Formats: sequence, structure tokens, C-alpha cells
Amino acid sequence: MPSARQLAAILFTDIVGYTVLMGEDEQKAFEFLRKNRQIQKPIIEEFNGKFIKELGDGILASFNTVSDAVHAAVKIQESCKLAKDFQLRIGIHLGEVIFENNDVFGDGVNIASRIQAIATPGGIYISEPVHNNISNKKEITTRFVRKENLKNVKEAVRIYEVIMAGDSGSITENERKDILQNSIAVLPFANMSNDPEQEYFCDGMSEEIINALAQLSNLRVIARTSAFSFKGKNLDVREIGKTLDVKTLLEGSVRKAGNNLRITTKLVKVSDGSHLWSNRYDRVLEDVFSIQENIAENVATALHGVLTNKEKEAIRRPETIIEAYEYFLRGRQLFHQLGLKEARKLFEKAIELDPGYAPAYAGLADAHSWLYEWEGGKDADLEAAEKNSQKALFLAPNSSESHSSRGFVFTLSKRYDEAEQEFKEAIRLNINSYDAYYYYGRSCFARGQIQQSAELFRKASEVRREDFQSMLLLGQSLRILGKEETREITIEGINRAKKQLELNPTDRRALSLTSGSLFEIGEREEAYKWINKALDLYPEDAGVLINATCLFAKDGNKEKALSTLELAVGKGYGKKDWIEHDPDYDSLRNEPRFKALLDKLQ
Repeated sequence: MPSARQLAAILFTDIVGYTVLMGEDEQKAFEFLRKNRQIQKPIIEEFNGKFIKELGDGILASFNTVSDAVHAAVKIQESCKLAKDFQLRIGIHLGEVIFENNDVFGDGVNIASRIQAIATPGGIYISEPVHNNISNKKEITTRFVRKENLKNVKEAVRIYEVIMAGDSGSITENERKDILQNSIAVLPFANMSNDPEQEYFCDGMSEEIINALAQLSNLRVIARTSAFSFKGKNLDVREIGKTLDVKTLLEGSVRKAGNNLRITTKLVKVSDGSHLWSNRYDRVLEDVFSIQENIAENVATALHGVLTNKEKEAIRRPETIIEAYEYFLRGRQLFHQLGLKEARKLFEKAIELDPGYAPAYAGLADAHSWLYEWEGGKDADLEAAEKNSQKALFLAPNSSESHSSRGFVFTLSKRYDEAEQEFKEAIRLNINSYDAYYYYGRSCFARGQIQQSAELFRKASEVRREDFQSMLLLGQSLRILGKEETREITIEGINRAKKQLELNPTDRRALSLTSGSLFEIGEREEAYKWINKALDLYPEDAGVLINATCLFAKDGNKEKALSTLELAVGKGYGKKDWIEHDPDYDSLRNEPRFKALLDKLQ
């Protein structure tokens, strides 16, 4: 037959550990080959592919479209997992190949083979050309893995992983090191205006860029809390980069005078302080949204090359009239300072000025939710939270943040199935969404799904590697499950909390939540030192009181635990479902006062 050169999606599969199995049990190995063929051949043909040949324990196939190849790979992996006999590695590449005598040759085949060889067991690795062709497919989610120098391939290839349903997305230590190469902290922009009250605007600029960059799955972005701990501190970039464990920093300044803006930015390489990119914007105030988008796009491009249209759309921030935006920024500043009631009023003011501005509705929903979470129903309106989260989604249906916010509302109202759907959609829209993983994990814990909560807390701790809360709650979930790694994970969470306290010595959550974990590893004296400091600083805080209750209960001090729990409930704490599944309260469960308190909660 004559040869024909064409562009094709090449799929390579391989059975994990087959060579070892062949040496141990030849008959079983051949049985696996037969099953492998029976699984793969019909699926390849179902998705319009061509089953070309078997290569030892591997299978080579070609497809006319990339999406068919990826969908086939997903179904193959799902079928193998159901069969439970063996695992596959799958690699896919889009390239020019030569078809001849019912066979296929060329660099496209070689690259697909090399990609398959480095894929994780049970995983699907794809090249960047494949990723770019499916980036606009809502049903397919990918994440960047690393650049890889493949054997006999001149240039390094950017490798992505296809995330399948139910995949926790855990990463290896080597992958952590690769991800670090694409890591950034956006420091709070300096206020160069004469008016010190313009701090909210400068902080808002930084946060908007953080939120935009956080939409990119192949970029690790340090959370606002950690990045903003350096506000007003004149430290060397190397020191900041080492503390935050990132390779790059974005610094900037804002001068706002009337309707005029001057914004300067520079992207700095931590290792030597060199500038990777810098710019200055002299614009009118109304251009602030395009400036934010331009900064985010330039930073992302400088770190990992040309953006796809899907990625460009992901970093685009919603626009509104300037007056509404300023109220929104002021509200969000107060929200971060836990001035929730004041923040609520400012979000409402922003909505009055622009009834179509989705972030203001999401902010208002979050303010109501947080008030309900920690202060109960007296000062919060859960119906208002739901109403505003629904409006935010109506206006911005593709916003991962809004879906996560609505999932949190559903969790508080114990509508767990609906919460689960919202969190899953948030993750589909942004595989890098810390909030979705973290609050989904809390939702699962509250309904007693401890194994799933552990998986989600683990993912949250990987997405935001400086976060102590997800790691400590992962430790708690693992303790309930009786896992051997509990102590190791708990210590890692404690170390993260210590690092957070170096940045912010009065962080109430770090002090109070970590006290219980310190007790678990035998550091009783240190545990009481931390919780007493939290109680001295925040004696009225329901969250601090509830963590103190847990410590006292674990230590067998029932009277003190019950008194503190009564104070927490009096301040509005009302998470009955969490208490029911938290083993910290086990010593209190037969106490009449405890039962009476639990009956008061919803």
C-alpha cells in the first residue's frame, strides 16, 4: 500500500509492571494481554479510532481528532479501574505521521510513546498540542505537569495530565518541584497617593491579579493572606521568596489622583532579583479592569508562554462602573478584616449602583455565610446568602468562585447533595480552586464522609502549599480513619501554622486550630500556650472558643470544656453536624449538659 503523511492524534498505552509479572507468572501475564486487548479495541473503534497494533504489552492507536483520542483514553482507564486486574499508562500526542501498510511511523509516534512512559499509573499524559486542541472542551479538564526532555526529541515538551472524574489529583514530590518553577506571590501594591485611605484600592488591585492568576491550573499562586503579611515590610526579594517558597514575585505601586491612575509593575526572579517583565500604565480610572487583565496576561505569558483563548478568558475579571467597584473593594477589605456586618453594607451599596455586578452579589453571599458560620442566625440571613449566591451565578455562570460560594451556602443549610454539585462544578471550572476543595472537604466531614473529606483536604493542601488549615484537618480526618501517616501529616500542618504565625503572630485561626493538633502529638504544654494566647486576644470569638472546647475535652477537663462550649454556642456557633462527627467531643457525649447543648443546635 502507498504511504500517506497526515496529522493524527496518536495514543500509546502500556501495562504497568508487566515485565516483572511476566517473569513471575507467564500465564497470568498473557491473560492480562488478552483482557487488555478486549477492553481497548472496542473502545478505540467506538471513538472512531484505528487499532493499529500491539507492541509487547502496549497498544498503538490513531485518531482523526484529538477529542476522540482523549475521550477514548478516559473510557479505557475507567474500564481498567473497574476490571481491577492491572493499571495502564497512557500517552497522547498530536503530530505528523506516515501511514504505510497498516502501520504508522514518524516523530508523532515516538513522542506519544515517550509521553506514555513517564505517565503516572492509571493516568493520561498529553502533549501541549493535544492540550491546546481540547482547552475549550468543558467536559475535559487538564492540569500542567512539567516540561520534559524526551529521548531523541530536540526540544523540551510541555506535558499535561487529563483529570478524570473522582481523581484526587495527588502530585508526587518530583511534580512539586516542577510546579515550584511556575510559582508566584503577588505582593500588596504600594500606595503612592497622597491619600492614605486609598490603601483599599491598592490592596484590591493586588487581590484582583491574585484571583486572575489563580484561574490558571499550571501556576501556583500564593494566597492573599500569606502574600499580604509582607505589607509595609522592606525586605529583600530573596528573603520573601524563600519564606513563601516561590520562584517569582510581582511587585507594584499605585498612584491615584482624581480620575488619573499610574500603576507600575515588575515581575522579579527571586534567585537573582532580575526583572522578567515590567511596565507602567498611565491611564484614566475607568481603564483599571483592562490594566488588571493586561498585567495578569503578561505575568502568565512571561512564566509559561503563550496563553490559549480559554486561559485568556479565565483570567478576565468582571467589569462595572467605577463607583460600584470602589464600594466593592472597600467591602472586600473589611471582609478580610472580619468586619462582616460593615462589609455587607458596602456590597449592598455596590449592588445598588450596578445591579448586574456578579462579584458584589458573591461578596454579599459570603458575608452572610460567614456571619452564619460563626455568629449564628441572630446577625446573619442564610436565605439572603442563598439568594445572592444564586444571583451571582445567574450573572456569571462560569465563575468558579461563585459556584464555590454557593456550595458553602448549601453546606450551611445542610443541603449536602446540592453543595456537592456546586463544588464539583467549581473544580471543573478551575482545577486549582483552593476554596472549592477546602469547603467541599468540610462539607463531607460534616456529613460523616471522612474518607472523601481526607482526599479533598489533601488536594486543598497541595493547591495551596502554605495553608495550615487544610493540612491540620487532613490530619484530623486521617486520625479518625486510623491511618499510619496521621502523625506525619499533623506535624506538617503544625509547621505550616508556625510559618503563618511568623508572618502574622496574632492569627486567631492558626493559634486556636493548631492547639488541638499540638496536643495530639504530645505537646500538651505548647498546646495550652497557643490556645491561651488566642483566648487572651479574642475572648469573644466563637471559632477560638470552639477550638478551646476541643482541647479541653481531649484533655479530660469536662467542666472547662462544657463551659467554653456554652460560651461558643451563646456567641452563635451552631454546627451540630460537625460536632456529631468530631471525635474531639467524645469525652463529653454522655454528659447531660452536652446533650442539652446539642439539642439546642440545628
